[in-house]
Amino acid sequence: DEPWALVPKATLKVPLKAPNRTNAEPQSLAVAQPSGSFSSSLISDNESVAEVYGFQKARHLNDFNAALAEDPVYAKGVPLIFGTGSLRPKAMLLFASPSASDSSAHGIWHTEAGLMLERLFQSLNIEQNQLYYTYFYKREALRPISSLIEIQLRKMISKEIALVQPELIVLFGESSLQHIFGRSKNFTQSVGTAMEFEGINTTVLVDPYKMLEDKNLKRLTWNNHIPASGFFVKR
Repeated sequence: DEPWALVPKATLKVPLKAPNRTNAEPQSLAVAQPSGSFSSSLISDNESVAEVYGFQKARHLNDFNAALAEDPVYAKGVPLIFGTGSLRPKAMLLFASPSASDSSAHGIWHTEAGLMLERLFQSLNIEQNQLYYTYFYKREALRPISSLIEIQLRKMISKEIALVQPELIVLFGESSLQHIFGRSKNFTQSVGTAMEFEGINTTVLVDPYKMLEDKNLKRLTWNNHIPASGFFVKR
């Protein structure tokens, strides 16, 4: 086990900014089944909605996922792999798109990379049921994503973050970083650093499949990148 744990919120380098919440009681914090669908969210039914797109009007993750499936970005075709995990998780794990292995296994937890990530976060005192993972593009990307589609996908992930309300966002890989922060964002300079997206503390780590291919990258991630963000400390 690697000797790291989550930093107490009071000592984080980037101050946590809590997502907008109403005074209404939150709904039940249901943990999704492997299908990745939810029956509730933390957005109040009394909160006004002024957005345009169907997915932006969603108040629950089930409704959000249903709206994504009907959105022209995805059209009809191969089923999407939706986000899976608990609401208000310790961390949201954000990947660029499902790999072929993820798609065949219906999500990353059922892959070798997923098992490795589960052990990594257990070493940070975070169990799998305290995590939420999702994809920027929820279908295997067979070609580069255009800039116009990327803008729409960024709106989608922003809405998903608002529904899930994670304490921390962990991006994985260069593509994930650049989808969120722009294509000029340098991965080498950004990996392991403290950032912020949608008011949430954010960092980026090496893609887990690359860690599997190169054990040196795995050691670099655990020994250098994780502590460098300032979001984790030694136990």
